[in-house]
Amino acid sequence: MQKFTNEEKAQIYNTLLFQYQRIQEEIRQIRSKNFDVSAEDLKKIQILESKAKKIYNDTQRLYN
Repeated sequence: MQKFTNEEKAQIYNTLLFQYQRIQEEIRQIRSKNFDVSAEDLKKIQILESKAKKIYNDTQRLYN
């Protein structure tokens, strides 16, 4: 990852955090629809969790 100023890092971090929170909310909504999660919903959740993990890893690299 390229070198950013602290201000740029803060802006990027805020953007990533917002994206992460939106994904977590999507996951929460899928799980709250039904007591039993369907196979299709489970697949959506897994995709969203994968995206969330990538965002988390991006934030970690931002400060390394």
